Amino acid sequence: MKTLLKILSKTQFGFITKEDLDDLVKKMPNLKVLIRCGRDRYITTAALAEQKMREVEEQGDYVRDVSLPARVIDELLEDALALTKAIDTMRSW
Repeated sequence: MKTLLKILSKTQFGFITKEDLDDLVKKMPNLKVLIRCGRDRYITTAALAEQKMREVEEQGDYVRDVSLPARVIDELLEDALALTKAIDTMRSW
């Protein structure tokens, strides 16, 4: 997906923009995202991220940024490597 590639690019380094989050909510609502605030950090799904950010601000804190957690990036990499191996195996037939 183009949005994931954009998020993982050297331009964004895993950080998620408002437009990216809107796209993730539509296409990958269960993808885990990290919300860093002034006091705390929260991991939630893309679908629940905006609600959580509103709650944070209602409690008097602020949202610093939203990004992909390192664990999610690692899982995406593992999936990509497994897919590459599967394609290589199929090509060798």
